[in-house]
Amino acid sequence: MNRETEQLYRSLLFYYDLYLERVEDYGKIKKVSTNRGEYALKESTMSPVQADEFIQALRKLTKMGYKQAVPILPTKYGEYTITTQSHTYYLMPWVEQFDYLGRESQEEKLANQLGIIHRMTVNVQPFSKDQVEQSYQQLLLQWERKQLELNRFADQAERKTYMSPFELTFLTHSHMLQQMAESAKNHLQAWYNTCVDKEKYRSVLCHGKLSRKHAVFTGEHEPLILNFERACLDTPARDIASFCRLSFPYAYWSEEEVLRWFMRYESHLPLLNEEKQLLCGYLNFPDPVVFAVESYVNNRKTMSELQHVQRLEKRLMTLRRVQRLTQKLIAQETEQS
Repeated sequence: MNRETEQLYRSLLFYYDLYLERVEDYGKIKKVSTNRGEYALKESTMSPVQADEFIQALRKLTKMGYKQAVPILPTKYGEYTITTQSHTYYLMPWVEQFDYLGRESQEEKLANQLGIIHRMTVNVQPFSKDQVEQSYQQLLLQWERKQLELNRFADQAERKTYMSPFELTFLTHSHMLQQMAESAKNHLQAWYNTCVDKEKYRSVLCHGKLSRKHAVFTGEHEPLILNFERACLDTPARDIASFCRLSFPYAYWSEEEVLRWFMRYESHLPLLNEEKQLLCGYLNFPDPVVFAVESYVNNRKTMSELQHVQRLEKRLMTLRRVQRLTQKLIAQETEQS
């Protein structure tokens, strides 16, 4: 750590009446040892507006009695974040990470917490057809633009005499990707139609990026949740889809394992049919492959050709499983109705 960085941390800790003794680097989180113990100093790129929403979300959960979020400590002036020219910082107690030895998967535990947060904050929104129409059109246009990018990449690859291994792998599965994109749009249409018919929809406080990377497990194998920086009011489907996407890579999951996540979640907040349709839309749209293609086109040198291909293959394999999973989710809904 250079002198300038050390001085920055000393200046930040001054706002908490803490004297810096040692810093350990854990990426965006720094473990700071001080004259009054150990703390976690988080560096983020939140704007002042995002920082206010972040703190409001945590205050709302605290007021409702939620105890599984790692608290944010106020400065001696009563502020919860400190903004510099380039970053926003906040301080938390340092929570020691224990080896997870629980019988359930970490993802089951996190799905349980997601369900609790959503149940505590669920709200039926006053219906506005214009707002629902805007949300529908915005997401549809976003998906169609990405679908066009995939088609363009496929067309350019097909014109080549010699394709790269990445391009060949992509083209082998391009028909499946088109099917999944169309399936996602059909699920989105079903969500929109039901919302218009019912003239209502639900919102919850979404974490925005929940995964085991944003949780610390205690000695009792229970998660403490971190990083509510993307918290917002939105449909539960979006938060669950984000959680699933971030959680799939941690294991060679089976549909049964993921269905257990949904069982734990729905023990707190059963999803409505239209929310399941929207969730299936989010999961079916091949966003992970879109990101892999964008990375290959724009940042090819960051990884070798083999690494690009391996990442693409993993994401394609996950999408095949997603196809089966979403079919089961919709089949369950049909059986129950």
